[in-house]
Amino acid sequence: MKKILVIGAGWEQYALLETIKEAGYGIVATHPHLRADGFKLAEHFYVKDAHDIAAHLRIATSHGVVGIITDNCDYSFYTAAVIANKLGLPFANIASAIFSNDKYAQRERCKNTEVYQPQYAKVRTPEDLAQAASSIGFPLILKPTDSRGTFGVTIARHEQALYDAYYEALHYSPSHTLICEKFIEGTLVTVDGFCFKNGHNALAVASRKFERGAKPVTKEIIYPAQFSADLNTRLLSNHERVVELLGYTYGHTHGEYIVTKEEEIYLVECTNRGGGVYTSSVIVPMLTQIDLNKILLHQSLGIDDFEVPKLGLAFMKKSILLTFLDFQVGKVLKSINVEEMLAKEYTLRYRTIYGENDMVESIENCASRHSMLVLQGANAEETLRNFENFKNDLKIEYYK
Repeated sequence: MKKILVIGAGWEQYALLETIKEAGYGIVATHPHLRADGFKLAEHFYVKDAHDIAAHLRIATSHGVVGIITDNCDYSFYTAAVIANKLGLPFANIASAIFSNDKYAQRERCKNTEVYQPQYAKVRTPEDLAQAASSIGFPLILKPTDSRGTFGVTIARHEQALYDAYYEALHYSPSHTLICEKFIEGTLVTVDGFCFKNGHNALAVASRKFERGAKPVTKEIIYPAQFSADLNTRLLSNHERVVELLGYTYGHTHGEYIVTKEEEIYLVECTNRGGGVYTSSVIVPMLTQIDLNKILLHQSLGIDDFEVPKLGLAFMKKSILLTFLDFQVGKVLKSINVEEMLAKEYTLRYRTIYGENDMVESIENCASRHSMLVLQGANAEETLRNFENFKNDLKIEYYK
């Protein structure tokens, strides 16, 4: 049996692992945690951190893998690129992995182009931070150049908050390097695309809602984005231009943008991997009716032959909502009718980080959101109605 190395075998990549398994390949999986969902599908699995390049190289070599694949983690993506380059296996180039893991490098690459970006500065020391704050002006957003999700990301509207944010952000940056930017007020948007044999196509655009405050935790993502068709088309085109500037030519692309009241589009970041929380492995394939997991597998084997025409907004065949439901903090869960809710025809995925007898903790970042729900509808109106029905039927019982 030919084997594929999958870096990051957690629940977010489970659908991708299922595709590999169904195609008849053996899975050699790694993940930082022993109870990773994907280990259930693997012939061999190892508890390894995604940063550990040397260990992954030994694993790939000892098993004689014919391909390396990963989907929606920047750290896994970098390790996969390095190992594939070393072994001569198909994958994205190392330059793409560097851009995906370095927000400052992305900013510099798109500098002096038609792509709008906030004013920014690289920060390593408190002196760097003081200079950046003085030249850019509040409000500011401070974040690691190389962290995942929203770890270490803080919006600061005054000096004391900025310096508190500095020490937290350093903790989450492997390179101990931060980026300080002018905070742009507007709607956060994601655009997902894919590099097919005949070139990159932006496939889906979503608008997001997030909790107001210093920590920007996303609460809701809906496809298509709740804008005019003209603005959504511009967002797709803008993403394709950013991907071109960054030189991405393999697999998924995932961009985040801010749309202002004046409908100006500002680049937040753009990576050469898929979006997390079911986005690339479940949501975008279902939304477009394109089997992106299978195409990504084929690309990792060097046999990709899938081409698509330029369809623009027509890629999105339905509406899909990804949202996050909160439990009562401090309460201990007694029961949740998960199986009943998963049986709903409009429910695509529902998952909670808590189980029976767990105490609910406060949400500090995206990874600590209590539960995640993916549901669908023919259009946004139907999808939102389905969401209301879901909330009405969801039964959560706590111990008194």
